[in-house]
Amino acid sequence: MNLLQKKKNELAINLLLDAACELIQTQEVSELSFKKVAKQAQISERTMFRYFRTRDDFLDALAKRLHNELNLPPPPDTIHGITHYLICLYQKFDAQPRKVMVLLSADLFPRVLNNSSEVRFNVFKQLLITAYPKAEQAEVIKTAANLRYLISATSWRYYRINYDFDLTTSTECAQLMVLQAIDYLDQKYKN
Repeated sequence: MNLLQKKKNELAINLLLDAACELIQTQEVSELSFKKVAKQAQISERTMFRYFRTRDDFLDALAKRLHNELNLPPPPDTIHGITHYLICLYQKFDAQPRKVMVLLSADLFPRVLNNSSEVRFNVFKQLLITAYPKAEQAEVIKTAANLRYLISATSWRYYRINYDFDLTTSTECAQLMVLQAIDYLDQKYKN
């Protein structure tokens, strides 16, 4: 494929994803169809099938695009950086709430969860292993899983939507739980 054709393909794909992003401002992901997206992009539906063979291919691309647009910070490199990371993450979520809610939809959530969740879990597990080398593996895994859950869009939504907490209170609630999880390992394995 020559450079011109590659650029043309990228442009078409971006037009389609842009159209989908516009549509999800007022519609649910489950309501998106190739017909609606193609019409919004002013591209034929047939052309859309050239770039996305299935709805799953399209939703994978849309989830990746939306997740990248959140511009989330990289995971922390020390155990002490976890609470600051949580603050940064929640601020990013709060800056783009509609995008986060769309990513948490049943159609997109599993596509994002597999990647970002596993990365965060493994980072937290390694940080805990480094900080608490005498800790039992089961304790490390449970604590890493709890940290991963607390430091997620799901928990952000829980505090912001279910309790209608502001960003500061939401962050403080999650930080408290993070500190309690780390304090548990501190009490058990640092003495």
